[in-house]
Amino acid sequence: MEIDGLYYGGLIIVDYYREYNEIIFKNIINSNINMNFSIFYEKMDRFKTIRDLTYHIANVGVDLNKENQNREDTDIARFSYNDAKYIRREMQLNNEDLYMLYVYLNVYSESIEELEYLLNKVEGLLESSGMQTRRANFRQEQIFFACCPLYENKLEIKSAAKKNILTSGIISTFPFLSTSIFDEKGIFIGTNIYNNSLIFIDRYNRDKYKNGNMVVFGTSGAGKSYFTKLQILRYRLMGIEQYVIDPEREYEKICENLNGTILKIRSIF
Repeated sequence: MEIDGLYYGGLIIVDYYREYNEIIFKNIINSNINMNFSIFYEKMDRFKTIRDLTYHIANVGVDLNKENQNREDTDIARFSYNDAKYIRREMQLNNEDLYMLYVYLNVYSESIEELEYLLNKVEGLLESSGMQTRRANFRQEQIFFACCPLYENKLEIKSAAKKNILTSGIISTFPFLSTSIFDEKGIFIGTNIYNNSLIFIDRYNRDKYKNGNMVVFGTSGAGKSYFTKLQILRYRLMGIEQYVIDPEREYEKICENLNGTILKIRSIF
């Protein structure tokens, strides 16, 4: 799908590894890929779910006792039987709730070639985390709206994405994570180039850092002095006293504008 010069490709997560104990979207969120993705949860009625599971277990149990089924049908029935017993046991003994999980991803790029490359990369990252995906070739519009902040989970795509998950499994789908630094009283340093999250550092926080030392590297003209002056201005707004040793007299102007004191020191030989 093309909108305003951008190409969009939708993916649906159709299956996942239930026993995965880590954050399953960690690799995707920390990747430097242009995408939007939405997660929908639907809580199921507890009493009705346990009743339906009990009915299902009884019916499948009868089928398993029949000898006229082939091996493939028997394996499918046994998996469904054990799965239903596991879910019912967790709900009854461990007070778990059952949810329906729907996950959609919408990758976008300025060219079709790059979009195809990004889709393949996303599919590989998800597969490495134990998830199976399907491309929404004929449901691109529905995926696009599902990934917009409109809360639209339409029936045309729900049937493909619908998977059950217990309360403990929802923890692994937690999407709000980042490897960047965010100190509560920190000042804005920049953005994380991998996920565009904001970085705030309070380098004078002695409870977290041993000291407030910082070093700035960069080529000529990269903005080292500009960055340092921004730091001075922001810490000044926080009421922190600062001392600048300035052999080149580069910071005289900013000192005057901040009503600072200039001490001129010279050596006498």
